[in-house]
Amino acid sequence: MKRYTLSVIVILAAIGIPFFLIHSGEKEAMSGDERITRAMLNRALMGAVSIAEKNYYEPVDSDEMYLGAIKGALAAIGDPYTYYISERDHQRSVENLYNAGFGGLGIHIYPDHRGFIKISKPLTGTPAESHGLRAGDYITKVNGQRIHLTEKTGMMINDVVDMLRGKLGTEVTITVQREFLKPFEVTLTRARIPITSVMSTMLEESIGYIHITKFIGSGRKGGTEEEFNNALAAHNAAGMKALILDLRDNQGGLLNAAYHVADAFIDEGPIVSTRNERRSEFNEEYPASPHLLCDAAMPLVVLVNEYSASASEIVAGAVKDTRRGLLVGQKTFGKGVVQKRYPLGPSDTIGAMSLTISTYYTPNGTSIHKAGITPHVAVSLEKYGRIAQVMQRMAAEQDAVEDFVTEWIEDELKRTGETPKEFAKLADALPALQQSLEADGIRVGLRWLKLRAEQLFNLNVGIERVVNLAYDKQLQEALRIIKAGEIDKYLNPPPESAESLSSTEVEKPGEGAATSEE
Repeated sequence: MKRYTLSVIVILAAIGIPFFLIHSGEKEAMSGDERITRAMLNRALMGAVSIAEKNYYEPVDSDEMYLGAIKGALAAIGDPYTYYISERDHQRSVENLYNAGFGGLGIHIYPDHRGFIKISKPLTGTPAESHGLRAGDYITKVNGQRIHLTEKTGMMINDVVDMLRGKLGTEVTITVQREFLKPFEVTLTRARIPITSVMSTMLEESIGYIHITKFIGSGRKGGTEEEFNNALAAHNAAGMKALILDLRDNQGGLLNAAYHVADAFIDEGPIVSTRNERRSEFNEEYPASPHLLCDAAMPLVVLVNEYSASASEIVAGAVKDTRRGLLVGQKTFGKGVVQKRYPLGPSDTIGAMSLTISTYYTPNGTSIHKAGITPHVAVSLEKYGRIAQVMQRMAAEQDAVEDFVTEWIEDELKRTGETPKEFAKLADALPALQQSLEADGIRVGLRWLKLRAEQLFNLNVGIERVVNLAYDKQLQEALRIIKAGEIDKYLNPPPESAESLSSTEVEKPGEGAATSEE
């Protein structure tokens, strides 16, 4: 069995825009038409660009036209996962996906409803923390350039990220606006900022919880695999009696990272295999290693939803096929193909292309492409009615909740001199906001209002909640199943009850649960 070790395989669920190289020396007939050769197509392309340059009523960027030809050529394949990647996006992908880190300051930023950049939280042990930056600070300038995301400036959040990131050891000066203080400048030296992809906590009755948001890191260290192993080891040391692995909203990442996470639970047979009918070098089998990081007797529940895709489906599929654990949630996305990144131009100066190179199969030899994986126990979240959605959209368009939360935090800061950290006090004030909205003809439920307000509150004061059990019906069901000792009942039902148990795969409407607005 071959074990693929090069981490150049990407299995993302993102849909992008596409590339293809036309070799100018080729003279073979195209599409069976003997009258049209590749050389003729190349000349036609260059002719079209030349005619546009000379005759279009405004100046034409011919380089953009050729890039457009690359994108169009890849789009002609008809595969949403085969596409062109710009130089900037490719570099960002290398940092975020393969390196799992970048040169930067160590802050989470977001635009407020006015387009100003705000710090959500500084990361521990980073230049931002050491220089005293806080949640709630505004960044108004970077190296003297004013920062404001509006249609007039044309500035986007990625532009700000590019200004803050850079080579290790280089300096960047930011202007900070803090409540009650005059704007001040801070010069920071960029350091390596690791990208985290795993969050974990211990729930009631020693039930461990690990949430993997994406699969990153091309090596065995410094990425998802190492983060996951550390979280698992910490839970084991703390006396974990069962584990919930949360793969909801995980849209994929690197195949190797997913393979090694699944390998922690499975000790024999294949975990995943890939096939390409035309190129045998892309046919790989990823076998389980005999050493388990998670004991085979440890009860395991994996949470999935409709946005669990690609690499996360590899882990979910391996767990389900080997009957190692129970899947709870919603049917997964169904992205069962593998991509490889190919740099374009010298030193990647023209960007890169993502090309689908194979289909992957679960341990049972099943392709889940476009089919997804059905959980053992299906639990759906609440879906708001059309009128409720319209009302929520109206509240969002008026920035009603954002303004209320921001003003409440500022008032508390003025009153106490400290940034508030307890949402409960703000929650007590929300009925007044609900009544104010209703007076304006906007009727929203208090439960939705509390969820949205808490998300904004946490974002503004730098709180990162690992779970929110009160609003999470799928997590509640996972906990119930573990506490009731029902995992084996679903995995190994007796013949006479198998038919009745299958009814649990019909979606259960959640009572009052709300989908994330983030």
